[in-house]
Amino acid sequence: MKTLRLSSFGIRGHIGSSLTIRTVEDYASAFGTFLEGGRILIGCDTRGSSPMLAAAVRASLLAAGCVVRDYGICPTPVLQFAAAQENAAGAISISGGHMGMGWNALTLIDGTGACLDPAGGDAVLDLFHSGDFRKCDFSHQGAIEEVPEFFSRYLDRLEAQVDAAAIRQRGYTVLIDPVAGAGCPFLEDVARRFNFALVPINAEPSAYLPREPEPRPRSAAPLAAMISHVGGDIGFVLNSDVTRLSIVTEQGEPASEEYSFAVVADHVLGQRPGPVVTNTCTSRMIDDVSARHQAPLVKTRVGQAYIVARLADEDGVLGGEGSGSVVLPRFHPGFDGFLMMALILEAMATTDWTASELLKALPKYHIVKRNRPCDAHAAYHAVDTIRQRLALRADGRMDVSDGVRIDWDDGWIHVRPSQTEQMIRVISESTDRELATTRADEMRRLVERET
Repeated sequence: MKTLRLSSFGIRGHIGSSLTIRTVEDYASAFGTFLEGGRILIGCDTRGSSPMLAAAVRASLLAAGCVVRDYGICPTPVLQFAAAQENAAGAISISGGHMGMGWNALTLIDGTGACLDPAGGDAVLDLFHSGDFRKCDFSHQGAIEEVPEFFSRYLDRLEAQVDAAAIRQRGYTVLIDPVAGAGCPFLEDVARRFNFALVPINAEPSAYLPREPEPRPRSAAPLAAMISHVGGDIGFVLNSDVTRLSIVTEQGEPASEEYSFAVVADHVLGQRPGPVVTNTCTSRMIDDVSARHQAPLVKTRVGQAYIVARLADEDGVLGGEGSGSVVLPRFHPGFDGFLMMALILEAMATTDWTASELLKALPKYHIVKRNRPCDAHAAYHAVDTIRQRLALRADGRMDVSDGVRIDWDDGWIHVRPSQTEQMIRVISESTDRELATTRADEMRRLVERET
C-alpha cells in the first residue's frame, strides 16, 4: 500500500519509503517558488527524522532565494503565531502530529499563520509535479536569519485571552503528557505563567514516541493511572506537535477527545456567543452546545484549512474538530493545545467546577470510531459506492459534502477516506451505546466488502 499522501495543506508519508529526501526537497522547493522567495519559518517536532527533513527543507528554500528562520523544536501553533508576528511569507511545520512512529509530514502555513488555503496548496502541488522550481544563482541565494525570542511573546498573547489571575489564584496541580514531542521544552514556562504545579509525564524530548501520539482515552492510560495519587486537578494528553488534546479528570477518567472542543465551546460561547465552525464528523455535543448559547453552527469538510477559511467568511468566534482541536480566531488562526489548556483551566477557575463537573454539564452521547486500511484510489471508489447504496435506503438524512453521512433522530454515522492516512474512517454516534456500536460495525463490514 502506498503511504505518501499529498494534499492542498501538506505532504506526509513513511520515512525512507514514501517520504524520501528527494520528495521533501521538491515539495519545499515548490513552496519556495510559490512564495517567490521571502522569509519562511521552519519548526519541527522531536521525531528522529525531523532534523533530517528540516535540513532538506532549509537547503531547498535557500536555493529558491528564501530567507530562512529555523525555530528548531517548536509546536506547530507556536510557529503559526510566530509567522504572523514576524511578517513571514509563510512557514513549514515538520511534524507527524497524531501519526505513529515512522511517519512524518510537512504542513504549509501562510503569512497570517493559517494553514495554506486549498487554492494556494493546489498551486504548490502543480509546481511540485511540474518540477519547475525557482533556482537562484550564487548572488541571489537565500540566507539564514537569527531566530528572535518568541515564546514569551506567545505567552503574553495567550495570557491576554483568558482570566489569567483567576487561574493563578487557584494554584492547580496539572498533569501534562506531551508524548516526548515538541511541547516538552515549553511546559515549565506555561506552568510558571499560570501558576500551576506541573506534573510532567513523557516530557523528555525524544526521537521515539513512548505511546500512540493521537490523544484519545487509550493514550491517556499512564496519566489516568496516577492523577488521583498525586492530587491532580486535571490532566492533558497532547499529540507530538501540540495541535490536539484530550482531558483526564481528577477522578482518573480519560475522556474521549470529542469532549475537548465541546468543553471549550461551552465555556467560550458562554462569554461571547457567535458563529461556530466544525466539520461533518464532530460529535453532536457541538450542535447542542451551540444551540444552548444560540450560536449559529456551520459545518465544513474535515481539515484545519477548511475550518479556518470558513471562520473568516462567517466572522466566527470559535472553530474545532472532534479530534481534540480548537482554533480561536481572535488569538491566531491555528489549532492550539496550549490555548485549549488555558481555556479549560479558566472554565474551571471561573465556575469553581472540577474537570468532572465540566464534562457532566455536556450532553451525553456515545461515539464509536472504526478504521479500514485502504489505499487512496480504492477508498474513494468504495465510499462512492457506499453513498449510492445508502441513497437507495433513504432511511435517514444524507450529507455528501465530505464522504457520506446519514443522520437519524437518535444519532448519525459518517464514512470518508482519510486525508492523512491510507484508510477509510467510520464514525458512529448515538444516544444508545449499543446502537452506535452496531451501526459502526455494520458500516465497517460494508466497507470491507467494497475494498
